Amino acid sequence: MKKIICFDLDGTLTESKTDITPGMVDLLAELQKIKKVAVIGGASFKQFQKQFLKYLTYFDNLYILPTSGASFYKFENNKWQNIYQLLLTPTEKKQIFDAFKKTFTEINYQHPTKTYGEIIEDRECEVVFSTLGQKAPLAQRLALKYDRRPEIVNSLQEYLPEFKISISGVNSIDVTREGIDKGYAIEQIEKYFDVTKDEIVFVGDAIY
Repeated sequence: MKKIICFDLDGTLTESKTDITPGMVDLLAELQKIKKVAVIGGASFKQFQKQFLKYLTYFDNLYILPTSGASFYKFENNKWQNIYQLLLTPTEKKQIFDAFKKTFTEINYQHPTKTYGEIIEDRECEVVFSTLGQKAPLAQRLALKYDRRPEIVNSLQEYLPEFKISISGVNSIDVTREGIDKGYAIEQIEKYFDVTKDEIVFVGDAIY
């Protein structure tokens, strides 16, 4: 009776920001032959390509929603095409980056001595802070014990009351437009395929 099977990406189909395994690729291909499959994640489309899409060879019945549902893609005419993409404006991005600077000063936040890649990444539809950087190895992220993300979020909310700010992944903070999250992604899937929640199974992640 279920028509669409939705998966979270990091921590479900793959380890956080790591490549999908051949076994999982084969399982997904078998599932796609009998059901529509949607994959939702906080990662950018570029990151979806890097750890997930480039390993696939079967794309029928597959739909992806990067940046927590702020964008929605389907594979058509041999390429990924937008169903929609809710881009942040340059003004919104500047407001978010400025809010992070003010927050770091306000709470006297010091970045770790060793970081990997960008600390704050512009993902076009969202802005994401990662304590150790966007390219930090999973082992280092898991080993990080001192987590000031709740404190950062509390401060950011004062500067960005019209945005949704949430702790995500192993060491990240996502900033999106209010109302954009994986629950929103599920609602867009309902509308696009004209199905009810009872006809969808969601696997993985903390979605309520």
